[in-house]
Amino acid sequence: MKKITFLLSAFFISSFAFAQHTVVLKNGKTMTGKVVSLVNGVIQLDHNQTISTVKVSEISAIKFSEDGNYSSSASSQKNDEVGEKEMVTGDSFVRYKVADRNLVKAPRVDNMTQKKGTVVVSITIDKYGNVTKAIPGAAGSSTTDDYLFTKARQAAESAKFDNVPTAPLAQTGYIIINF
Repeated sequence: MKKITFLLSAFFISSFAFAQHTVVLKNGKTMTGKVVSLVNGVIQLDHNQTISTVKVSEISAIKFSEDGNYSSSASSQKNDEVGEKEMVTGDSFVRYKVADRNLVKAPRVDNMTQKKGTVVVSITIDKYGNVTKAIPGAAGSSTTDDYLFTKARQAAESAKFDNVPTAPLAQTGYIIINF
């Protein structure tokens, strides 16, 4: 019985160690823990086995662990891509990857229909962090809907990455938008 208890404890401790998130509120306060759900615009954050609820409208950013591993019931896909990051924008999670760059302004994701799907947008950014090119429909997209492609392109173009004056004139990457 002690072995089973020890193994279960080790499992739970290791799952929390690899799924750390930092929630940054609009008032500047930060909360660290594991995002366990996003339902009806409310995030549940588990911090040392204490669940806190936070409205998405009160959050300015969610930072995920540096190793790229996370677990969330709102995101059923496992993040296997090294260097891929994720953030909350509105009621959606957005994943992205551009080498050594971070989003400083989340993409504006809106969908005025009931259409659902995932759109992978190939992007090019300049050294100032502006998205200069956005092409929806890259490998990994789960839809070919023109409306969702247009909305994904517009969302990607509205994003802003950090300014890195020593960066190349153009860098490529992607943004994954879930509708």
